[in-house]
This record gives sequence, structure tokens and C-alpha cells, in this order.
Amino acid sequence: MNLLDELIDAYLDNNIEHPYYLDLQTGQVILDMDEAYTGEPGIDLDDEENEERYIDIPKIDSNEAFYVMTKFAQRTESDPEDKLFDALDGNKPFRRFKDTLYELDIWDEWNKFEKKLAEEEIQTWMNQYELDYNELSEKHKNNNAF
Repeated sequence: MNLLDELIDAYLDNNIEHPYYLDLQTGQVILDMDEAYTGEPGIDLDDEENEERYIDIPKIDSNEAFYVMTKFAQRTESDPEDKLFDALDGNKPFRRFKDTLYELDIWDEWNKFEKKLAEEEIQTWMNQYELDYNELSEKHKNNNAF
């Protein structure tokens, strides 16, 4: 998996118990959880060296995720009966939206749409921090080569 895909996955994982960091030295995306869960030691963010080494990867929040689903419902031509809008209106809109994607057999179309928007958000984030994607990607490639 390339660096951009890992950053997108981290962004789209909106579980607040899954904090992701970008290691600026290695170009790796790190899930900072208990070692028993990840198999890797956690990041000591109290260590001053680590403050500059690791950067918090943003996450999509539920309001933004809902907005993206609404945007998809507006743009797709695969839902002529507006079933996605119906799913978003009422209880458990996220679950109902996903169920409707399966029902309409447009899961792949949704994934491409969501990934494209997530990629734009990651690009904005990287620009904001003046991160060089090509440099980080090269480090990432070298660290995943073994």
C-alpha cells in the first residue's frame, strides 16, 4: 500500500480511539495504540524529539462524513429513485446509507467518490504543513522495502 492510500485510510477511520500519526523521519503512518493491539510500542509524545518527528493525521468527523454522503447522493446517477436521500433522512443514517449502497450495487462508485474527496483533504493538510509528498513517499517506500 502506498503512502497516500495509508493517509486516506487513516483520515477515513473516524474512530476516535484510533489516533494516527505520520512519522516524518520514515514516512510511515502509525496507529498509536496499546502495543497489545498493534504489536508495536506506542509513541511517547512527551519526548521532545517526538514532538517534531510525529504529526497528527486529521480525521473526517461525522458532520463532514454526512456531507460527503449527501454530496454523493446528489451526484450519482445510479440512484434514480433517491433511495440514498431517504436513507440519510432518519435514524441511523450512516448504517442505512451503507445498506442502500449495497442494495443499489454502487459500493465501488461510492468508494471512488469518497477516496477522491479524502485525497483532496489530505492534500490540503499536507500543503498546510508544507509537507513534501514525494520526499515522504520515498522514505515510506524505503521503509516498506524489506
